[in-house]
Amino acid sequence: MKRRLVLATAALGAAAAAAGYHNDPADLDRLLAAARPPAERAWDGVVANPGPVLVAFLTFLLTVLYHAARGKSLRESVEVAATRVTVVPVPQPLPPPADESPVLTRAKARAARTQLVADQIGLETRGRQLPEAIRKAEQDACYTEQGVTDAARTLATRKQAHKDAAAKLAELRREKAAADAELAAIRAELRKLADVV
Repeated sequence: MKRRLVLATAALGAAAAAAGYHNDPADLDRLLAAARPPAERAWDGVVANPGPVLVAFLTFLLTVLYHAARGKSLRESVEVAATRVTVVPVPQPLPPPADESPVLTRAKARAARTQLVADQIGLETRGRQLPEAIRKAEQDACYTEQGVTDAARTLATRKQAHKDAAAKLAELRREKAAADAELAAIRAELRKLADVV
């Protein structure tokens, strides 16, 4: 049904164009002249960026082949693929303001292009330097991690040595206090004996 409707519309359009050309060729030429710029602009867009058109065509073709492989007829496969097509509008560049001269427009475009090229060169240069910088940063991170591990191990060893030294100091102080007390007692006893003798 859809196919018949499309064919009928195409046939009516062709008949209307032929009748219009037969009755008034100049009017049809004006219509064609008015339709030419949008068609050329669309074609220039396709030539400038053929990627989306190729993707759409390949998607359509793969959909047809997929449904044909699943057992549908070629007509049914094309119908299914045609219903899956979605038209995505392509944003058009904004026209320059009416009061802006073409010279200023070109100057802005050149300045923008120069800035973009400079940014591109800077990013490419930085991109070439990044792998080496990343490798060096990874190496530094490994070394510092090893240093942190060694420092933690050394710190644990030194903490243990400090605990041992503090325990030894406390023991020696206790021993000295005991020796001082005993020495004081001996001196007192010696004084007593000296008084007796």
